[in-house]
Amino acid sequence: MAKTTWTAAGIACLTVAALVGAAGCRDHMPHSATWPAGGDVVPSHPEPPEGGYYTNWDPYAVTLEVMPVKDVNPVRTQHVVVATVKDREGEPLPNRRVEWVVAEGSVGDIVEVDESGWRASRGWKQTNKYAVSHTNNGAHVLDRGNDDPADDIHLTRGQTWIVVTSPVEGTTHLIAYAPGIYDWNKHKVFAEKHWYDVKWEWPPAATNRIGTSHQFVTKVTKYSDGTPLVGYQVTYAIVDGPAAKLAPGGKQTAEVTTDANGLAAVTLTQDKPAEGTNTIKIDVVRPGNDKCCIPPVHIATGHTRKTWLGPRIGIAKDAPATAVVGETFRYDIAVTNPGRVSAEKVVVTDALPDGIAYVSSTPEATVKGRNLSWSLGSLAAGGRKAIAVTVKGTKTGTFKNCADVKAADGLSARDCAETRLTQARLALEKTGPEQVLICLPIPYKIVVRNTGDAAATNVKISDKLPEGLTWKGEKQVSADVGTLAAGEAKQLDFVARASKTGTYVNKATATADGGLTAQASAKTVVKQPVLVITKSGPKKRFKGLPVTYEITVTNKGDAAAQDTVLTDTLPTNATFVKAGEGGTHAGGKVTWPLGDLAVGASRKVSVTLRADRIGTLHNRVSATAVCASADAEASTVVSGIPAILLECVDQADPIEVGHNETYTITVTNQGSAEGTNVVITCTLPAEQTFVSADGPTKDSVKGKVVTFAALKSLAPKARATYRVVAKGNKAGDVRFKVSLNSDQMTSPATETESTHIYE
Repeated sequence: MAKTTWTAAGIACLTVAALVGAAGCRDHMPHSATWPAGGDVVPSHPEPPEGGYYTNWDPYAVTLEVMPVKDVNPVRTQHVVVATVKDREGEPLPNRRVEWVVAEGSVGDIVEVDESGWRASRGWKQTNKYAVSHTNNGAHVLDRGNDDPADDIHLTRGQTWIVVTSPVEGTTHLIAYAPGIYDWNKHKVFAEKHWYDVKWEWPPAATNRIGTSHQFVTKVTKYSDGTPLVGYQVTYAIVDGPAAKLAPGGKQTAEVTTDANGLAAVTLTQDKPAEGTNTIKIDVVRPGNDKCCIPPVHIATGHTRKTWLGPRIGIAKDAPATAVVGETFRYDIAVTNPGRVSAEKVVVTDALPDGIAYVSSTPEATVKGRNLSWSLGSLAAGGRKAIAVTVKGTKTGTFKNCADVKAADGLSARDCAETRLTQARLALEKTGPEQVLICLPIPYKIVVRNTGDAAATNVKISDKLPEGLTWKGEKQVSADVGTLAAGEAKQLDFVARASKTGTYVNKATATADGGLTAQASAKTVVKQPVLVITKSGPKKRFKGLPVTYEITVTNKGDAAAQDTVLTDTLPTNATFVKAGEGGTHAGGKVTWPLGDLAVGASRKVSVTLRADRIGTLHNRVSATAVCASADAEASTVVSGIPAILLECVDQADPIEVGHNETYTITVTNQGSAEGTNVVITCTLPAEQTFVSADGPTKDSVKGKVVTFAALKSLAPKARATYRVVAKGNKAGDVRFKVSLNSDQMTSPATETESTHIYE
């Protein structure tokens, strides 16, 4: 009896798989515990012992597939049979046991079994009639040990295999059994392998020229010794491709038997020449024997292909679009064969129209009146032959000339070309602006045109400029145009500059070979706008007051001042207040877009500023237009005014009798001018006595009056601080009085601060 070894891990996986179908055991061998061990092969039981044997111990495995189920092979060859174990979703399962049995009475033996892996439970062959293998964990390739990849066997995960053979004719009845599949109707597959001492050789694929015939020969011999097999039926059938027939019989199918050499031949011919590929199906059948009740046997099916290739023919004719009467020109003809076989009996013909005369050609043509012909013979596949034809035009007009090519197999092509015979004439046109401003460039355009029906050669243009105009400092413009084809025009553009106003007329001339000439002229008036600005405003203002300026701009030239813009640049010691007549303020400037200012026209605007600092306001204005500019300036003297603020604050209000109070006096110049000789005088109430004083000037005390010496100067926005300390002698609500005087004040300013004194 085969040896079985169990481990805790194996029993656990078996238990889980049998009871709940654990997903973790899906890819493992469901019940065997021998597989993790290495070393020699240890045959094992296919199913678990008592307790698991009568259960669905592998809930994943549900189907077994074997391929091929039926097949035919020559004797003494090897045949691979592949088995796949799958789950309910059709996914292959690895590590599943498959048993292989050759039924009693069958021919053939198992010569090899899938023993991949290192585990002790890997596959083994017990006898030539019985073997065990396990489905693989990964993909494999069986290459049969030769260099031909066409006969390789590609195996996927979840598959396993055996190899069977037979030295004699007969049938191998093979049983594949997957013990892990619970359903008895699905765990076995019966396969048949028929062995015959027959070897067949299919005819190779062929490629031929269209319209030809081709013979296919199938050879049938004994595989064992190569002896020809006579009388085997070979059936050929045209599956697809161009219309064709088989001989003998002249139909789409033909049945022939092998001769004394084991050969069965048919001939394939096309109904009509055509490119394409015919697929031919071939079946080999061993004849039966009615006397001994042996039926015919289908041995093999194969395919071959016949590809038909044909020549092609093409022609391209190239000719100049135009030519001059009396001058020679050339036609070019190119004959091509884009096919894959040669084109035969190639002939080119060309019939010249009236108005075109033949001069010569390469290769030389056979000339019959106006008809030209060339016999080119054979043109190889992909080949090209060129013909150059020199002709001469005899009259004007448009002439269509066609070339034809013909070849064997009914091939033909045509291509045509047109040539127009013409004569030459010159026409000249010169344009420029009727009026321009003096600062602007003066663009001129000269167009020379060939209005004839032939090319004009050596065409030149010259233009001598009148006094007052120049081009790049030069007095003349010249250009070499070259050749002008019929109907062709070329343009010369240049820009002149005027040094003074006035009216300018200049003439251009075009010449060409053959005495051709043409002239054209253009007239331009040069004008100039002249801007003049006047600006007025107050001569004097006090700081902080508004200042208004009136501005007038006038065009005193002989052309409109286009896109006139007036800009007033504000002085830095002033602030913008407003602008009249649509002026806009931005970035320290006021701008008026005045548009076009006609000749003699004027525009008047105003701007108001606020004088921010003492000094002089320099207000500058400028006007710009196309080819014109002007500027002006007005100045205003700004004076300042002092404005002194007096403040007095007590520090500790209320205070107790016997304690001191500090009074802080602040003098601030809020004006725009300096204050001079500022004098502070403080008067104490009867309830207080003087203690001390400090300030920017020396103090003096006389009774209840404290006087500070005059502060010589107090700048605008400057501040001076004084302090007086007085002692409270008697309770009461008292008033501390301060007065201020300066050179700029007509009467003193006073301030009182109340203080509450308590006992």
